[in-house]
Amino acid sequence: MFFQRVSAQDITFRHLTPDDGLSHVSVNALYCDERGFIWIGTREGLNCYNSNGIRVFKWHKDDPNSLFYNAVQRITGDGAGNLYLLCSEGIARYDSTREKFGTLLQGNVSAICYEEGLFVARGTGIYRCDTETGELSLLHELPAGKATEITWMLRDSRDTWWIGTNTGLFEYAPDGNFTQPIAGCNITNIYEDSRNRLWVGTWNQGCYFRSAEGRWDNLRASSRGLRSDFVRCFAEDSAGKIWIGTFLGLNRLDPEQGSLKSYVSDGSAGSLSHDSIWAMICDRQGTVWVGTYFGGVNYFNPECEIFTRYGTSDRIGEGLSSPIVGKIVEDGSHDLWICTEGGGLNILDRRTGKFRHYRHSGDPNSLSHDNVKAICNDPERGVVWVGTHLGGLNRFDPKTNRFTHYRSIPGNPRTIPSDIVRDIVLHDQKLIIATQDGVCEFDPDTGESRQLFQDPPGNLIRAVSSLLYVEDDGWNWFDPFPEFGFRV
Repeated sequence: MFFQRVSAQDITFRHLTPDDGLSHVSVNALYCDERGFIWIGTREGLNCYNSNGIRVFKWHKDDPNSLFYNAVQRITGDGAGNLYLLCSEGIARYDSTREKFGTLLQGNVSAICYEEGLFVARGTGIYRCDTETGELSLLHELPAGKATEITWMLRDSRDTWWIGTNTGLFEYAPDGNFTQPIAGCNITNIYEDSRNRLWVGTWNQGCYFRSAEGRWDNLRASSRGLRSDFVRCFAEDSAGKIWIGTFLGLNRLDPEQGSLKSYVSDGSAGSLSHDSIWAMICDRQGTVWVGTYFGGVNYFNPECEIFTRYGTSDRIGEGLSSPIVGKIVEDGSHDLWICTEGGGLNILDRRTGKFRHYRHSGDPNSLSHDNVKAICNDPERGVVWVGTHLGGLNRFDPKTNRFTHYRSIPGNPRTIPSDIVRDIVLHDQKLIIATQDGVCEFDPDTGESRQLFQDPPGNLIRAVSSLLYVEDDGWNWFDPFPEFGFRV
């Protein structure tokens, strides 16, 4: 599979932080129960989020029914009101019906999962755990010398056990066949999607994925566009997109289109609150929940995100150069040419999501002014015409990356009427230009202009804000400022 990396901000993230009642900013685990409640495991307690807000559960010295240890690392459940929490010092059970905690196991436990029963990992063994007594019975033991610790467990839809360890991934098939398809890496997470594909996260080798037919491939930061080779978690949304949480941000992978979009914290209100992702789930309403190392919980619903938002960014190419946007045109490659106020001319590459900025500088071939008001694509000449506020008209040649300037010269009627250019349209291979001091016809081949609407004397149109040329019936429409009325 080939993936094309695209940077995007087409998601507006909402946040849950200590300001909203979350017990700690560092989120280790997420779980959605049968009622749709979101359970959040943090370094300092368990949190339950529903429509009424956040409820916090912690250890209390004088309450034997409280959580026995506050650092919650993973959460699973039986779908019948019971949660099982992997804490730093063992496993706790929470009965949501009676609202009581109990301690099932104390001591070292490295992984848990619930698959028609609770399973826990200690060292290199997988045990079935009695959820009433905490008694353990051995199910599988990794061969001697293969690994020192189990880090993740999953039983897939075909009853195959996948066992992640600090030395690789092991497969234990129902027929008793035992293999190691991935070796030499520390496994962080194993996830099966709705199409029976397997996704495996690692500390430093990116993401491995296995097709339903059994083919393995590897997705890396260097060659395939992941945010980081330290991959921690996965989630599948209702549209079949795979979300991948990494040490340096979030990726959305579309296996059908072969695209890989990335999301990072850029300081804006709707971006990720922190780049280091620890846990993810998708609830029954299609909302994706993201737990971060130092930014609390982020959540969004991809089905509701019908707009793509492009903001400013300090990273070169990642955003607009100014938040104040004016006119926009599309060229033959479907790229967008964007006028900004104070940020010059911006071009958005729709394929990659990257921006190019053109600003005024000391170079005589640069844009004449950073306050850009008008733009017109001229495909036959292969150029773009740019109107500025106080900088006159610019001709931009994408082949040479050079701007040519056409300014107003007082007393010379063959120049544009004003250096404040508000709109430009093409008409019969010439430009009709609206300026602060009237409308002119500009000949691109000679660089000369002819002012329009000067007859009868004294009835000259002055400040014009926009133009519209309707080609079918040959009418030219000019919309001056309201104080001058509407003219044809």
